[in-house]
Amino acid sequence: MRMILDLRKHRYVPGVSIFLVMVALTVGIVGCDDGGSEPYTLTIASTAGGSVITPGEGTSTYDEGTVVNLVATADDGYGFEGWTGDTEGVGDPGSRTTTMILSHDSSITANFGPTGPPGPITP
Repeated sequence: MRMILDLRKHRYVPGVSIFLVMVALTVGIVGCDDGGSEPYTLTIASTAGGSVITPGEGTSTYDEGTVVNLVATADDGYGFEGWTGDTEGVGDPGSRTTTMILSHDSSITANFGPTGPPGPITP
């Protein structure tokens, strides 16, 4: 009984207790790992005869698992020959329009070649 009466003298104790519990919960939430993904760089280049129009050439940073749309276009007199480099994750390395799912730092190149008239036919 005396303990109950002593608690009445200190009316701030329940409020302080609630405050301390809230602080502990907030610190716990802030300290939690959100399971965020690792950022990776993707470097895109092209050979003579064309360019990468989506997402463009150069180096960009993406989160792990991001699906990047890749679109290459050939100049007049050239044709797309394929993607080379770190093509792991590229949906179709032979298609000028494809996607890539990033799982590590990567560097890819869109390759183009001349499509001029056929050369002489030898018997």
